[in-house]
Amino acid sequence: MIGRRVAFLALVLVAGCGRRAETQVPAAPAPATLSPAQLAFLKFARIAEGDPVDVADVPGTVDFDEERTARLAAPVSGRVAELLVRVGDEVAADQPLVAIDSPEVKAAQADWVRAEADERVARRAAERARRLEAARAIAEKDRLQAEEDARKAAADLERARAILERLRVAPGDRGSRYLVRAPFAGTVVERKALVGLEVSAEAADPLIVVSDLSRVRVVMRVPERQLALLAPGERVEIRVDAYPDPFPGEVTAVGDVVDDATRTVPARCTVPNPEHRLKPAMFARVDVKPPSDRRPLTVPVAALLSDGDGFRVIVRNPDGTLAPRSVAIGPEMNGRAEVVSGLAAGEEVVSEGALFAAQALARGGA
Repeated sequence: MIGRRVAFLALVLVAGCGRRAETQVPAAPAPATLSPAQLAFLKFARIAEGDPVDVADVPGTVDFDEERTARLAAPVSGRVAELLVRVGDEVAADQPLVAIDSPEVKAAQADWVRAEADERVARRAAERARRLEAARAIAEKDRLQAEEDARKAAADLERARAILERLRVAPGDRGSRYLVRAPFAGTVVERKALVGLEVSAEAADPLIVVSDLSRVRVVMRVPERQLALLAPGERVEIRVDAYPDPFPGEVTAVGDVVDDATRTVPARCTVPNPEHRLKPAMFARVDVKPPSDRRPLTVPVAALLSDGDGFRVIVRNPDGTLAPRSVAIGPEMNGRAEVVSGLAAGEEVVSEGALFAAQALARGGA
């Protein structure tokens, strides 16, 4: 009898402990679902690899390639004596462009003639001093002084010769003309020199401008939000109103400062122009083409919900339930945004009615 009571009490205690365990561990709530009527307001889009997002139709201006443009001024004072080329002429490297009658050239020639004569006299005096010292006719200090004078005269002659070389004038030439020459082959795109114009080395404006137009630059201003899509080396296509076909080029530099007024950043492209079809100051439209092997995941911009700190989307799970999920978003273009993280290819998100779905889920569904 006692044994039966003990067994009964044990069963009661075990049952009681089990009921306490059930009350301490609450069951997880079921996922919130929307009613068929609510789902009818929604549209869904599947996440898939898309074409690379590009920067399209950015305004730009054709300009000279400054690395192949020479703005030539006169390094000497004088008067323009002759104009040897006109605007539009094709010139070869080292071709004379403008002739300047300069007293500095004449003075440099006179200095060279004087320095050459002084060097010849000093050299002969040093040779004579060495012979006289050998014959014990003069003291050693006199020979040393003669040799020192000869070295100074040689240095003066070398300096006079260097000035003539800089002026591109042959020693002994009796003329007074300085020729402004083209540093490389190109096209004369500007000429401010006039016959009789007084010039000087301090003048700010160039006399003539030569540019190699076989390569030009296109300067564009890229919106701040598209900077992530732009980098040196990216391919571009340049379009101008004058021609139907685009011109291929390459991004060479991207600016570091955002313009406060336009929220854009300047960028520079280099474009081959062998036929000189692109003209400086032309208006252009630029399309930046990212690498073809870059296949990012994209999501419709309408699917994004922002709380000020980040973005969320409403994902449809395989069982048909909906759930919000945080995502990291990259550049936006043409109504779609690149997905950096948070979604995988094949998943579905609410593409229309995302805010309505988020509010319904917050209320607990239907």
